Amino acid sequence: MQPKPLVELQDVSVRYANGVLALDRITLDVNQKDLLALLGPNGAGKSTLLKVILGLVKPTSGIIKLFGSTDLAKNLKSVGYVPQSAQARDTNLPFSVFETVLLGRTRHAGLLHRMGTHDRKKVEEVLKMFGLYELKDRKIGQLSGGQTQRVFLAKAMVSEPKLLLLDEPTSGVDPASKHDFYGILERLNKESDIAVILSSHDISAITKLATRVLCINRSQFFCGLNEDFSATAELPKVYDHPVEVLEHDHP
Repeated sequence: MQPKPLVELQDVSVRYANGVLALDRITLDVNQKDLLALLGPNGAGKSTLLKVILGLVKPTSGIIKLFGSTDLAKNLKSVGYVPQSAQARDTNLPFSVFETVLLGRTRHAGLLHRMGTHDRKKVEEVLKMFGLYELKDRKIGQLSGGQTQRVFLAKAMVSEPKLLLLDEPTSGVDPASKHDFYGILERLNKESDIAVILSSHDISAITKLATRVLCINRSQFFCGLNEDFSATAELPKVYDHPVEVLEHDHP
């Protein structure tokens, strides 16, 4: 029997109170082991789409299911999320690396419960996985961009998600750190069977990484297997102008 998709969107539209149409009839399935590249220009609705999946934005019309249920809230424990503004917002807080990642266990412990030994062991395990254990006592604001990026990925992963959503996670990060970050995502997807939805402007890198591609600019222009996606054919339609896809190495 075919397992149900982790995420199902059927003709989902979002129109804000000011009349702006953010998404127009998006249809999408995300299955276990998928690594979906979410492509589109600024203002295309990529962040809105991720927030719809998380239940942070309510669709104007259409159906959305998370792990087979329209009750999105009950399944959010199984979703990890790295928002676009994470680095800019959280690096000014006086937290250590360990404390920041430990916050990712809140869903398991509950707001009124103290973190236990199991939670702290899980944080140590994830910090070692991402090469951050030696930095566990360092303040977030003292880290490089690439290190900070890995901390927020670790924070998302410490909740042991089955689905990982990332909104422009490599923005403002140097090429070497991007390369390492994409390698981590690839291992998580292939070795830990975690489904990933990755929004990015780094078209060449993530289309090499992805198993499937979704191109949107409010409306849906392409959704399918990576091998059926042609950047040179599809992206000019999405961006409304020619797009140059630069080739570079990937792990």
